[in-house]
Amino acid sequence: MRKLFLILIVLLLSVLAALWFHDQPGYVLVHAAGTTVQTSLFLAIGVLLAAALALYFLVRVLAGIVRSPAGMRNWWRHRKQMLARGRLLRGLRRLAEGDFDTAEKEMVKTVEHSETPLLHYLGAAWAAHRTGAGVRRDRYLALADRSAPESRLAVGLLQAQLYVEDGQFETAFATLNVLQEKWPRQPRVLELLSYTCERLGEWDRLMEILPALRRHAGQLPAGRLSALERAAGIGVLGNAAREGSAKLRQTWAALPRAICEDQQVLAAYVDAMLATDPSHSETEKLIRSELKKRWDPHWVQRYSRLEPEDPTRLLTTVEAWLKQHPDDPQLLMAAGKLALRSQLWGRGQSYLEAAVSRGAPAEAHYLLADVLERRGEPDKSRYHFRRGLEMASGMAPLAELSALEQPRAEPEQPLEARNATG
Repeated sequence: MRKLFLILIVLLLSVLAALWFHDQPGYVLVHAAGTTVQTSLFLAIGVLLAAALALYFLVRVLAGIVRSPAGMRNWWRHRKQMLARGRLLRGLRRLAEGDFDTAEKEMVKTVEHSETPLLHYLGAAWAAHRTGAGVRRDRYLALADRSAPESRLAVGLLQAQLYVEDGQFETAFATLNVLQEKWPRQPRVLELLSYTCERLGEWDRLMEILPALRRHAGQLPAGRLSALERAAGIGVLGNAAREGSAKLRQTWAALPRAICEDQQVLAAYVDAMLATDPSHSETEKLIRSELKKRWDPHWVQRYSRLEPEDPTRLLTTVEAWLKQHPDDPQLLMAAGKLALRSQLWGRGQSYLEAAVSRGAPAEAHYLLADVLERRGEPDKSRYHFRRGLEMASGMAPLAELSALEQPRAEPEQPLEARNATG
């Protein structure tokens, strides 16, 4: 509509100009090389306009002729780009359909003409990975990195993800460490790195990235971060325990408070201390503190593993607890063990007999067998040793025990009376 309006205006102006020039009496006289040309002003102006238009169109034609090779090249390049785009779309479709061999071929066939070679190489790498072609996969990933250096994070993440899926955790770990140095707050890098640390047992490295995980990996499930903190805490304590109790205590003191308060981490620390230095007073304090919070047979069992210089002091504590928990088999076994360490053989036997009668584990039978052997009762000793083996192996009690192997029945005495004989 606008063009039509402009054409009408031009025609109107042309008519007005023609009428005006027609009424003008002037003329144009041109004399050149002995030749004289005289014409009206209106005709002269018309000839000049026609000459200008002819020159303009001539220049346009010549410019088109000069530019035609470049134009053909641009057209051909554009056509190849369209073909590459079509192959990319077909490759992605085949990839989604699970036809990985065809997808890989479609992705790389016209990649040199594509405007987005990164997508071609990443898709081809994924397809090659699915077919188990690790060498081709790594080559495509290297080409993707060279084709788009600004997308190094995306290429590295896909590379690490494919390594993890392939079980190449060491290679994934190395790749992710490089990425984490350059992008220390990237959530996906932190998530994958924490996973590889967990699989490889790299607990010290996992402990290093935990603060960044808390701040930046907001997409982790609620319990996942707690599980990682727990695993890291238990792992670094296990590593420290191999270097001795001093290193173990130093590592424990350096752990964040939130990790130390986790029950499983605390239990791992106490177990490691009992294995490396069972006589340390700090371990006893921790166990008593936990038992004061809540009564737990597992912590009672840990208390019985302490080896202080004065075991009678611990025995007094356990006997005080027995007044509140007289039927606790773990507590009775702990009292028996501490009595034996104090060389109170009779008292230890009484506690262990009471423990096994209340379903104490196989360890109580072994201890009781030992003390019975010491006290000259081999038949009873063999019986309890055999019962301990049965319980430890999960076997049912053997029916072919001879009468000599059975413990002789004795009148039941109050525990306090039997302790007095110890």
